[in-house]
Amino acid sequence: MQLTRPARLGLALATALAGLVLPASPSPAAAPPENWAQDGYGPGHTSYNPTESVINSSTITKLRTRWTVTPEPATDGCAPAPVAPVVVAGRMFVLEPDGGGVGAFDTKTGKRLWTYTAGYVVATGLAVAGSTVLVTDLNCYSNSSYDSNVVALDAATGTELWNNLTPWTTGTIVVDAGAVAVSGYCGTCDDAEYGVEAFRLSDGASLWRRPNAVLAGPVSSGGRVLLAGTRSPYTAAVSITTGTGPWTTGLRYSASAADPARPQFYVSGAAGLRALATATGKTLWTVGNESGELATDGRRVYVASAGRINAYDTAKGRLLWTRVLKNPHHLVRAGGLLYATSGASLLVLAPTSGRTIRAFGTASEHVVVAGGRLYVTNGRTVRAYTP
Repeated sequence: MQLTRPARLGLALATALAGLVLPASPSPAAAPPENWAQDGYGPGHTSYNPTESVINSSTITKLRTRWTVTPEPATDGCAPAPVAPVVVAGRMFVLEPDGGGVGAFDTKTGKRLWTYTAGYVVATGLAVAGSTVLVTDLNCYSNSSYDSNVVALDAATGTELWNNLTPWTTGTIVVDAGAVAVSGYCGTCDDAEYGVEAFRLSDGASLWRRPNAVLAGPVSSGGRVLLAGTRSPYTAAVSITTGTGPWTTGLRYSASAADPARPQFYVSGAAGLRALATATGKTLWTVGNESGELATDGRRVYVASAGRINAYDTAKGRLLWTRVLKNPHHLVRAGGLLYATSGASLLVLAPTSGRTIRAFGTASEHVVVAGGRLYVTNGRTVRAYTP
């Protein structure tokens, strides 16, 4: 049978369409990774999560409380200051004052997954590296023992992987480059009241010790930490794995953060806020009389102190904006937003100007934003929000 011209055109069109591979319907955007693994987000202590995408200016007004978790209270007067939760791969980890351990919870439901308790100590520090949870403790039942355990746990089960001892009660912890460094005080160590020690993550072996020094802050930049002398004034940049490094200055600084985009540390001292070159310790810029809690996203440095938040550019320390607030603290940058606690409220601000986008009428002590969830602590209670 001979096809008419319209029929031949229709057959040709059908044949052509049959060979086409049409694009699939767009799938829902993947959830951002849950990777707030240390106090201050990561080893740089930037308080900036660059991967957050779910909670942003278009969804922040839709946040609702999804669950709350309240760990058991401490007993016998052992109640260390609460620390921020850490969130990695579907699990939230918090210190459990009762029993001196750690609790792991499902980030979707708040359901408890496991609990680790040491029994005779009280956990004080917390960090996660890959599939390993790092915990530090103090023996608050003794007036003469200042030893501190550094414990590694399996993140999935809470099983203890290794446990080592340092002679100083741990006050600061930072994890980077396959090592964990801790520092603290010893009231019975006449020769070295303060000290720093680093351990290998894989097996807990001690890598190095530095007496009469402390970590200048919970900060590492590319595996390099800052030490501050306690008997003589100095700041030294050293490798977290070897304890040796390229530079030392005769000035004693407190380290706040390492810039996520530029090779520079942010430190504070008598002169105010300074940016130091990571490789040489050279002062890149100084803001006099400036100090306080800090967050940085690689473009701006946000500093909360003296009843205001100041934002500076990271290249030259130039003031960009100022926002007056009552007692601002706990700055966090994530998803194009800047979080700050002020009085009894949690404020969400525009990082480019400091204007308020939303205010939560809830007291908050720590703020964590990861994996499309906002975690806020109030005392021992952690509250999780999602859009």
